[in-house]
Amino acid sequence: MLNAIATRSSFDAEQFEEAFSAADFDRCRELADHQDSFEAILASSRVAIRQRRYMDVLAALAEPPKDPAGKIARDVLLGAALGLTRDYVSGRRLIERAIREMSPADPWYFDAVHYRGLIAWMTQQHDEAEAAANEQLVSVNPNNRGRARILLSWVALRRGKILRQVDELLRALDEFEAAPAPDQFQKATALVTLALLCRELPLREVGERVRGVFEAIPWTSGLQLERFHVTRLIAGMDELDGNELAAFAGFRKAARLAPSDHWSLLCSLDRAQLARSTGETVFAAEQLQEAHEVAQRVSWNDAIGEERAALLVLAELFAFDDAAIAEQYLARYRTLSSSIIPILSYGTDPRVKGFESYSQGVAWVRIGDADEGKEALTEAWSIFEDFNYAWRAALCALALFDATNDRRWIGRAARKIDPWPHSWIARRVAEASNTSTVRLDRIPPAKRQVLDLVRAGRRNSEIATALGRSPNTVRNQLAQLFQTFNVKSRAELVAALSKPVVPLALVQGRRKR
Repeated sequence: MLNAIATRSSFDAEQFEEAFSAADFDRCRELADHQDSFEAILASSRVAIRQRRYMDVLAALAEPPKDPAGKIARDVLLGAALGLTRDYVSGRRLIERAIREMSPADPWYFDAVHYRGLIAWMTQQHDEAEAAANEQLVSVNPNNRGRARILLSWVALRRGKILRQVDELLRALDEFEAAPAPDQFQKATALVTLALLCRELPLREVGERVRGVFEAIPWTSGLQLERFHVTRLIAGMDELDGNELAAFAGFRKAARLAPSDHWSLLCSLDRAQLARSTGETVFAAEQLQEAHEVAQRVSWNDAIGEERAALLVLAELFAFDDAAIAEQYLARYRTLSSSIIPILSYGTDPRVKGFESYSQGVAWVRIGDADEGKEALTEAWSIFEDFNYAWRAALCALALFDATNDRRWIGRAARKIDPWPHSWIARRVAEASNTSTVRLDRIPPAKRQVLDLVRAGRRNSEIATALGRSPNTVRNQLAQLFQTFNVKSRAELVAALSKPVVPLALVQGRRKR
């Protein structure tokens, strides 16, 4: 590609292409930096686009070169950078101008078509994005066909065709593996999304393919973020398979690979959630405290992606023991201006709302905002059911059972978790199915305080004074407790509280980390 632009510089285009295909971006910079040829500037811009340094591209390509080939290449890369910074009109204009000057035999043609399709997808012009991807499929270069399959997978996602998305990603991997010099960055990009889908859906055979490709990829420094994501997602797959030792180890490894403190914190929360769910309460508390300390010193305005969800998970976990801290994290999350998961924020993907609603709902229920919590959990349930994110739907159903004591939610959870019979979620469903006793450790701290004072014989006004709450709040919480324990009076509630409660650690058995 770069050889098409004549230059007298000492820039080694062949070595650059080898490093670029391998995603060895450190080596790419060594070859291109401090070179004054336009060929080297284009090379640096290609690397900058892959590393999401779009402003660097805008600065480097501000002045057009004199030769026609250089102008075309500049229009393609500058148009891509503008489009990826959401200046869609300017980006599309430059790319269309470049395409008019080329034929499919030109070295920059399929790059231009790819970026035109990407901008169309970002602006939700899905037919145009699909047409651009299909045009790339005629290329003789498997790498071009592979990235076309990735774009088709994103179109399938937007149209709600999840299994079609999986199929396109598998085809993309096939294309990259057929290439003499595979584009490892694009291959890793496809693998991340496929691993995410295997984490969410019952795709055991596809999951084995993901593990195999993961082991075979030469993970260079340019693929740090992708390697981190796949490592964490495979650990999540192990968790759902009931292989908790492997999951703990995988989350620990992911933390070491984390590209930021925010991502490392999220890995600590992964371990804390798993530990709490398997009865390792001491270890869970240690991990949660460690995450809490990190969360206090990092700047959340610097986090622009899914790692912001750590605030919601912190609220969810602290709601078990410290309502005040949970409320602080919920409030901090509300101050963030943009949606999590940038690749989804270009559209109106409801899964983002599902992830948010589940964690918020669990936290709200446990800190005493039961009605708001149930509404959020019900919304999350509906979203996950629509996408067949079955284990997440099962978690929602369990949380709704805890909030309402409505045993119909247990049946729904059992149906959803059936593909993962060895997971801790399945064990939790079985436990809930086999007992009619309400678990005190599932009662939010705010309500447990009311319970303790009811058992002590205190009246509502006395409870309100002791806890610093309004009498109306105490009456509402007491009414919710009546519903939870399926009783109609304070006397029946005290009698229900006298029933023995089996600790979670004894029900599930202690497990080594």
